[in-house]
Amino acid sequence: MRKWNHAMEHGMKNRVDWTDERLSSSVYEDMVAVLISRLHPEAQRIDGAGGDGGKDVQLPLPTGLEIFELKSFTGRVGKSQRDQIKRSLKRAATHNPVVWYLVVPIDHNDAELKWFDGLTSPYSFDCYWRGKTWLDGKMAKHPDLPRYYLEGSKDEIFRLLKEINSEQAGLTQGVPDLVERVRVLKDRLNDLDPHYSFGFSVTPDGAVNVTVAPRYPGAENDRPITIGGSFHFPETVVGRAVAQALEDTFNYGTSSVIPAEYIQRLDIDAPVGLGSNFEGGELRLEAVVNTPPEDLRVVFRIQDERGLIAAQMPFMATESTVGQRGGMLKLSDLNSIVSIQARIDAQEHRINLHYEHRDPPGSLPGKLLPAAIFFREMKPGRHLVMLVNGKEIGPPIAISESGTEKYAQHAALLKLIDDVQRSSGVYFPMPSTLTSDEVEALQEAHAYLTREEFSGEWTTLRIETTPEGLTRFQEQFREGEVRDMWFTEPLVVELGGDSYFLGIARKNLATARIVEVAEAAGETSPPAIILRPGSDSTVTVTMLSTEEQGVELPPAAS
Repeated sequence: MRKWNHAMEHGMKNRVDWTDERLSSSVYEDMVAVLISRLHPEAQRIDGAGGDGGKDVQLPLPTGLEIFELKSFTGRVGKSQRDQIKRSLKRAATHNPVVWYLVVPIDHNDAELKWFDGLTSPYSFDCYWRGKTWLDGKMAKHPDLPRYYLEGSKDEIFRLLKEINSEQAGLTQGVPDLVERVRVLKDRLNDLDPHYSFGFSVTPDGAVNVTVAPRYPGAENDRPITIGGSFHFPETVVGRAVAQALEDTFNYGTSSVIPAEYIQRLDIDAPVGLGSNFEGGELRLEAVVNTPPEDLRVVFRIQDERGLIAAQMPFMATESTVGQRGGMLKLSDLNSIVSIQARIDAQEHRINLHYEHRDPPGSLPGKLLPAAIFFREMKPGRHLVMLVNGKEIGPPIAISESGTEKYAQHAALLKLIDDVQRSSGVYFPMPSTLTSDEVEALQEAHAYLTREEFSGEWTTLRIETTPEGLTRFQEQFREGEVRDMWFTEPLVVELGGDSYFLGIARKNLATARIVEVAEAAGETSPPAIILRPGSDSTVTVTMLSTEEQGVELPPAAS
């Protein structure tokens, strides 16, 4: 029984007096709108200054639009109030909702319920009356809302923030005790502020860092943080960079750090009504980073002088920020080789791009190839175009400088190795370096693998054999020149100390003759013959298929 009584007392203590003279219609709408936003993170507050179209808060869901109409009526719902509700419902119906809620601090009686049912029955969507009991129950679970809007908790939180700031002044009891004191203050702040949540950290030297994060999407609109004051930026490279970073923070929502020596005075109108002047200490403005929608499609396209597409790459949006003039969009290609930071100026319809290209070690050549081809086509005189969901964003950007020659060589090498790997089915990471001999070996392997039949010329061939084999060769070449001699050998390339078997090559020599015979010189030097071309130095090479490689082949001569 004592637990039940305690709960009842606690509920009574947090119950809102909906007839409180401090609870004007605007305060009621603000408080209940924040409540709905806390209950439903997807909720969107509608500014009714220019007419809200019959919706104070809307909830766009995959199942359809839900609308909350907030009315601060108390007492009973008379003719005037009923007329207002009727007009609001009629306007809301024009938005084709699936659900409409009337949120009013009145529990309906039988007559009001009958009237409400008659009012809403002609509409195809569901309509619900959320009254005083519903509001009391939700407010009891969110006591910070009435504390802030009715009980003046903003004054207490102002004191608490001041106290956290003053905690840094002395460390008479050490950092561990400071951590505990600030933790208590932080917990109290989180109990009081309905719009923001607070975190903190304490460095070994006793510096207290307080972080502020919105409790729900749109909190920064319901209770914005504004910063003003005076700064002095010297005409130096660093000074100009810091000034630009601060300007970008406000214009595009990016992070910036202002050193203390550049701050003359700082006025902050912070969460929960905090307003004060601060002197000393650096100012850190952290970006509010958003996750772009999954269905956002971004493409960069290079167009030549005739407007034809020379290259195109799709990108994923990974982060975005928003400021007064526009926003910043961070992008990565699908292979995470190219990263782009696009600063979009919505007022002037301009885009500023900063990109980085990096080949991650251990990547397959085929993964690196699209980016190399894209940058190969970035030639002076061409234009770069950004498309979002199929529409061009901003004017085309003229390409003035490029590393076309470097990327052309890089793309050619990647294409060479990628073709070798696709044709042989043998994959290996892109080597960090390649010698000229290794490149030549890859080019030869590419010729064998990518052509049905490859013809070239040969000069010298050494064949090691057995004493019996040597006798057969001498008998075969007794007339001097032999035509259509063929043999098989493995196709192997050596790259950076690693050997890669790419298949078996069948080589057919148009003519051959023996120019030297080397007798066996012990076990370490078997007998061998040295061959050179006869009247025709042509060699034809074909690669054996996987099935052919497993078949026993006839002797390496015909």
